[in-house]
Amino acid sequence: MSTQEIIIALDPGREKCGYAIVNSSLKVLRKGVVVTERLCEKIEEESKIGKIDRIILGNGTSYQLIKKILKINFPHLDIVIIEEEYSTLQARKRYFKENPPRFLWRMVPVSLRVPPVPYDDWVAVILAEKYFQKRV
Repeated sequence: MSTQEIIIALDPGREKCGYAIVNSSLKVLRKGVVVTERLCEKIEEESKIGKIDRIILGNGTSYQLIKKILKINFPHLDIVIIEEEYSTLQARKRYFKENPPRFLWRMVPVSLRVPPVPYDDWVAVILAEKYFQKRV
């Protein structure tokens, strides 16, 4: 019986970060958006709920500073940097696939729609999927 690898994928930002806890079967266990200054608290909290094997960090805004902070606070976890190119656009499409627009908004092309809530967590899901696809 093989064990599932469980990662926390992060979409870093100056003010907020998206996160997603994903297993190697690509099942999203939890996801959300957290204020950047509370990111370490959130990872600590998630680590208490279940084992996290490594951190996947997108190479977007502020990632180098966040990487340093993560290395200090979580020296026992490997940090893998993932290319974020096009992930925001993919996440927006995924958001609207999971939350279809209603009424007249359906007439507006996806490329012109903006989700009514932060969708950084969907970016984190995309980053997790990229990580696991590279490992196959």
